[in-house]
Amino acid sequence: MKYSILLLKRKMTERQFLIFCCLLVGSLASLGAIALKLFVVNLEHFFFESSSLGDIVWYQALTPILGIGLSSLLIEKVYRSSFRKGNDKIVYAIAKKSSDLPLSQCYSHITTAGLTVGLGGSCGLESPMVATGAAIGSNLGRATFLPYKERTLLLACGIASGISSAFGAPIAGILFALEVLMIDVSIASFIPLLMSSATGALLAKVILGDNVLLTFNTIRDFDSNNIFLYLGLGLLAGCLCLFYTRTYHWIDHKFVAMGSPVRRWLTGSLLLAVLIFLFPQIFGEGYMFIKTLAETGQIPHNSILIAHTHNEWLIWLFICGIMIFKIFGTAFTIMGGGNGGSFAPSLVIGALLGFVVGRFFQLIGYTDVPVTNLIVVGMAGMLSGLFFAPLTAIFLAAEVTNGYSLFIPLMMVAAISFFVVKSFEPLSLEMKKLSQQSELDPTDRDRFALSRLELRFLISKDYPAFHLHTELAEMLDIIRSTDKDVYAVIGDGEVQQLQGVIYLNDIKTILFDDKKREENAKVTAGDLMMKQSTLTIKDDMHSAIHKFEKLHSAKNVLPVVDEDGIWLGFISKASILDKYRSEIIKMA
Repeated sequence: MKYSILLLKRKMTERQFLIFCCLLVGSLASLGAIALKLFVVNLEHFFFESSSLGDIVWYQALTPILGIGLSSLLIEKVYRSSFRKGNDKIVYAIAKKSSDLPLSQCYSHITTAGLTVGLGGSCGLESPMVATGAAIGSNLGRATFLPYKERTLLLACGIASGISSAFGAPIAGILFALEVLMIDVSIASFIPLLMSSATGALLAKVILGDNVLLTFNTIRDFDSNNIFLYLGLGLLAGCLCLFYTRTYHWIDHKFVAMGSPVRRWLTGSLLLAVLIFLFPQIFGEGYMFIKTLAETGQIPHNSILIAHTHNEWLIWLFICGIMIFKIFGTAFTIMGGGNGGSFAPSLVIGALLGFVVGRFFQLIGYTDVPVTNLIVVGMAGMLSGLFFAPLTAIFLAAEVTNGYSLFIPLMMVAAISFFVVKSFEPLSLEMKKLSQQSELDPTDRDRFALSRLELRFLISKDYPAFHLHTELAEMLDIIRSTDKDVYAVIGDGEVQQLQGVIYLNDIKTILFDDKKREENAKVTAGDLMMKQSTLTIKDDMHSAIHKFEKLHSAKNVLPVVDEDGIWLGFISKASILDKYRSEIIKMA
């Protein structure tokens, strides 16, 4: 197949071939997303719908232990280091790996996420769908020898198609790639990106239909008299997003400290089992639960907590519990070794928040409350605040509900939630993890572009080096034979530890003063050197620029050493700026 595609590449123009690749990536990414969704549906059918134990709560609480365990086993023993979990890993690959993702990622997320969610893990399939689509685009671009810019576009097409296939929402798919994964594309790139996303939505609609996709059919027109409901919902969504983010990272820190994958699996899956036993609605993605809640306003009384009560306030408190403990269930699933994301949980929690607000006002006497509208708008609020993606949230909610009449409340709630979270957290849930685990800075586009540069690739090694006891005459011979104006001074032994730096401008008078040549004959490099600021091989570009700014304007070269202080070469400020300009051009 690869050679057939390369043959097409020779026969087509660049533009024609790129559009062909975008359509191919959109189709393959959509089929991957559909395969994952059908895998989950069939697993649920086999283990629950066709099983006599399927409706028993303790059985539903135990199956996630198996699903998370199998997923963790595949990740640790089969896929190993080639497995990339989370959207932050895709952003890192775009920035640091020239948009290259492992080939195994084209299928590894389908198996691991399918087992996790299909057997009841409380997380979403969207992140694995995105990872699968991104890997398909990356590997097709690499196989057809496309440059970085076009390879990144194919990666974006795979991402857009994955989200589009999950919800039948092509515009939301494009916006997700641009907002959440910070992919820069030009205006000209929007056409192939839109074609890929539309292809994904079409295939999902044809193959899956409305029974599997998330849809709502009871939306009411926006009534300005309910404006106070939407304003309050936006504030509550922002506060709940903050709680989600900080709770998730706190649990992540606790699980990382455990070390052993087996210990993480047992802890996470057993805690999840307890939560599902008490709150069965935490089981799986949760989309069918919120669809039923939106259509009927009722929940099954299959939990021991509400099995023998019909008190509406107790049931309302029970739903509040589902909303809060869904956060813990998602964290336990993912930290325990399962594969999934926070996209679906954010929508489910947002929907529950909207229902809780609407139901509260119904219980205190307001009969005409648009509960379904609040469910949809709550979804947008949580998605906006958790992923810092207000546009994705607005259009996704509008597309899955055909609720375009709700644009005003959607914009209000998404904006308020985003503002509340942004006031306390500079980064979204997954970009915070990226910032903590790497030197990348996603907060600013220019700084992010600078973070893409690798210090080690800019080191120049063709600079002279003197030993500490090299005398002036020998130094002068070497200086005359080079065009460099800065020199390293290293120790006299075999280990070339950096001792200092000599700048030509600082020693000109000593070198070329004929009257004092004899007097200075015994002067050594150690006498002339200065203790200069150094860069280590682990420093990032922001550290390098900061140290350059502290130097005299004429000294625009810094030495680089390894962890043991061994001299590796010099790096110039000009080389950093030249590389930065080339990266900006490449991304444009």
